Amino acid sequence: MKHDLYKLADQHHLNANEQQLLQAVLETAKNGGQCSVREFAAQNYTSPAAVIRLSKKMGYTGYTDMVYRIGFLIQNEIDNKNHASDITAFIGDIPEEKMHSFVELLHENRQKPILVTGTGFCAPLQEFMVRKLLVLGYCAIGSNSYEVYESGALNAGLVIAISKSGKTGTILKPVQDSFAQHRSIIAFVGADNSPIARCADPAFVLLDDKMLDDRNLTANYFYARVLITFEYLMDLVLEKDEHPNGKEGQ
Repeated sequence: MKHDLYKLADQHHLNANEQQLLQAVLETAKNGGQCSVREFAAQNYTSPAAVIRLSKKMGYTGYTDMVYRIGFLIQNEIDNKNHASDITAFIGDIPEEKMHSFVELLHENRQKPILVTGTGFCAPLQEFMVRKLLVLGYCAIGSNSYEVYESGALNAGLVIAISKSGKTGTILKPVQDSFAQHRSIIAFVGADNSPIARCADPAFVLLDDKMLDDRNLTANYFYARVLITFEYLMDLVLEKDEHPNGKEGQ
């Protein structure tokens, strides 16, 4: 299977030969990565030095570290493919304190602007969240403009950020600016301990089925999980609106 290396190649400035070599590394990792760097180099008609250079260029300590870490990503993809659940079962894995925090932040910011940021495949989610919040009476604004977050002119009290990788540059900067200005941040991400997740409280880390599918060429239900989770959380907000004391009226 040929893996899509578009983002990895762009991120690490890999030339055509290095991309071809990385494809071979992925196949080796997928098959258990039992061969040494010399054996791998011989099988792929290159030198051990070229393999080591590739590993260093990508931020690994060496060939073994590269194969191990990439193998871990591939195994995650295999495990995720076998992960079966009904449409909302995964919500049971979300800690209750995170859901409670979401509800409280929405109520605390009922009278303040709420900024929502997301780009690329997350842009439709950004638009959906803004529309949903607007029809529920919130002052929601969808913006990825750095100036909005840097200046604080809108006096927003809450930022909602969406990023599958958890480190999208155009989303990370508004989040970091908001963090520096002590705004509350809610994040929906596909990577735990990512820069955006670390700035947020709460951060909803949802399953990213295809971590190596950088361009979303195959089915990935991360975006659907974000939408389902947001809808579920907003239902909790509505329940609190209707029954502020936690009990249904008689």
